[in-house]
Amino acid sequence: MIRVLVVAGALIFFMDCAGRVKPWKFQDNPALDVRILDVQQWSESVTRSMNDLDKIMKREIRYYLDRDMRIYDRIEPNHEAMRISITEVDSVIDNIVSLCDLLKASPGDSLDSVPDDSSSSYRDIIESTSKDIKVAKKAYYRGLKKLKKGFRKDRRKLIFIEDEHAHYKKTLYDIKYKREELDSGLERFNKILNRAIFEDAGSSYSRHVRMMSKRFESYESKLDVFEEFLSDIDIIAHDEAGGYVIITTSKTKPMKFMVKYDEGLEEYLDTIEDIRKALETI
Repeated sequence: MIRVLVVAGALIFFMDCAGRVKPWKFQDNPALDVRILDVQQWSESVTRSMNDLDKIMKREIRYYLDRDMRIYDRIEPNHEAMRISITEVDSVIDNIVSLCDLLKASPGDSLDSVPDDSSSSYRDIIESTSKDIKVAKKAYYRGLKKLKKGFRKDRRKLIFIEDEHAHYKKTLYDIKYKREELDSGLERFNKILNRAIFEDAGSSYSRHVRMMSKRFESYESKLDVFEEFLSDIDIIAHDEAGGYVIITTSKTKPMKFMVKYDEGLEEYLDTIEDIRKALETI
């Protein structure tokens, strides 16, 4: 098993870059587990997309093989390079996991211990082979970039749906922060509302406060709807696209979820500002 780890990534395709990448650095087993989990999640994500891409490429490769060898020569090798890269990552990470299992099953051993039939420590072996993962991932993205470029030569666009909405998660974090900035003002308003209802229910001021409360409820509902949209964007985008990868022409209009995002974000920020201004009048 250790020998397999040492020779993982021996394909010439990957070895050309092996000396130019830095290995993983990890202080202890939990830190290493985080590294492993990150790779496994990456592999799961790209494999999911690759399954859809394979279906597209089967059709497109046949089409260009018959009609345009220049495009074929651009897309087929890079699609294959992506597939090889994923297989390489999976192979190396599986062997690293096996080595970690061996370490955990050896009481008293640590990352700096030297396993049987080896002259290197667990840490050294894993650090060395981790470079193969980095090289393979770089090869994957290099192949993807060239694959997209190949389709653009025919005025077509290969779209990985997740890439189109990846930044939405950060948007959700940012707008929630802006919303939370209003919490102290809303808490103050709720205290005023309680007094208006129970202490001065018949006054014009009380009626004004209750009216403002209903307006705030409407505002809050709008904010909730957009936040829910961003939280569920993975499902929404996939359902609209019909897959994780699609191919379109350069004239294809933006997808509905993209339009909804742009319009919804503008409305959300306007609503935040409306709440802020309304609170200043109370």
